[in-house]
Amino acid sequence: MNDMGHDFKAPKQDDKMQWRKVELLYKSGFAYHSCGCNGPGYRPAKLSEVEEFVNKNKTFKSAGEALLQNLSFKN
Repeated sequence: MNDMGHDFKAPKQDDKMQWRKVELLYKSGFAYHSCGCNGPGYRPAKLSEVEEFVNKNKTFKSAGEALLQNLSFKN
């Protein structure tokens, strides 16, 4: 169990694609935290949009961390 934030709306229990999307976003450091005013900002609606979203929005500490992140999407 993870703290996904106040604005998180869980997918249907049997929607494996959406749960995979949530998992990839969380592992990449994106959850649904906000003050409740404007929401957490844009989050991808589809699994196919996650890799591009993370690549555009994630700040990596090193080139190795960025490479590891890219490899994790290939699974």
